[in-house]
Amino acid sequence: MNEEKFRELLREKGYDTVKTKDFEPNLYDPPHTHDVSIMGLVLSGEITLEWENGSTTYTPGEMCAFEAGTVHAERTPESGATLVLGYK
Repeated sequence: MNEEKFRELLREKGYDTVKTKDFEPNLYDPPHTHDVSIMGLVLSGEITLEWENGSTTYTPGEMCAFEAGTVHAERTPESGATLVLGYK
């Protein structure tokens, strides 16, 4: 998916706050939660989200989403990652 279509999808689904975020290289953000639901699109690099029951790595053009309160950790390789993130 490209960024323009993703931003349209965010609007349709009610994600009213949208930001572009750079995740630093070799990041490890230990398990945590957010009090908002998040939907993201990887623009560059890659990011791995670790869940209680496994992990998923997302690369450019791939989307991820999770509901408020979901326990997860974030990890990036040497390349880091840039994502467009929608919050609601």
